[in-house]
Amino acid sequence: MKKYILNNKAIFIYGIIFAFVLWFLASLAFDKNSIIIPSPIDTIKEMGHLLTLKSTYAHIGYSLLRLLIGFGISFVIAFIIGSLAGNNPHIYEFLKPLMSVFKTIPTASLVFLFIVLSGAKYAAIYVVILICLPILYEAVVGGIKSVEKDILDASDMDGTGFFKSLIYIKIPLSIPYVLVGISASFALSFKIEIMAEIISGYTGEGLGNAIRVIQNNDPTNMTPIFAISLIAIILMLIMSLGNQIIKKTLSK
Repeated sequence: MKKYILNNKAIFIYGIIFAFVLWFLASLAFDKNSIIIPSPIDTIKEMGHLLTLKSTYAHIGYSLLRLLIGFGISFVIAFIIGSLAGNNPHIYEFLKPLMSVFKTIPTASLVFLFIVLSGAKYAAIYVVILICLPILYEAVVGGIKSVEKDILDASDMDGTGFFKSLIYIKIPLSIPYVLVGISASFALSFKIEIMAEIISGYTGEGLGNAIRVIQNNDPTNMTPIFAISLIAIILMLIMSLGNQIIKKTLSK
């Protein structure tokens, strides 16, 4: 088992190296002046420079703050309506069209909608809420529906009421499903939040805002944009690693 884990880690590292090699070859083949596709070396150097600046950490912090606010609100809403839908098939069928709309509506359309409704400052938060809501909702519903019928029958025989059964049996047993839903959607939400910052045109702090400002100031220099994007990718990889750890922990 340990050998298998080590092999997987080695393959993952080889995959990262392969991605960087492709990136380097693309920068040589299609962009000899490194204007459009900067080399990985130049990008990593620029990232190192950015990480020495306090403003970079402010951008990271504000993007993560917006993500946490939107994700937290989405989770509360999903938990409430998901608990109701998981216990009542009529509510689940009633909400199914709405959740399908949330899943299929283009993210860019949501950004423009919220810019009009609430201004650019809060658009990214609202986009995160609506993107995460159906994912977290399905996780809560799936967790509650996964509770074995024998357990529910036993609780009914003991005279456990609806709310006690929900609070002490269904919700605790659905936690593994909910945690998987959280971990699966968190990194996706971060990517969407950064994209929403770029599109919204908000001038405050945030990784997306930093990318847009750099692009506006010097459209010919893509190295800082690639460097900021690489920082965001590393953060998302860390989130994905947390997702894998959670899944392995729950599978034991």
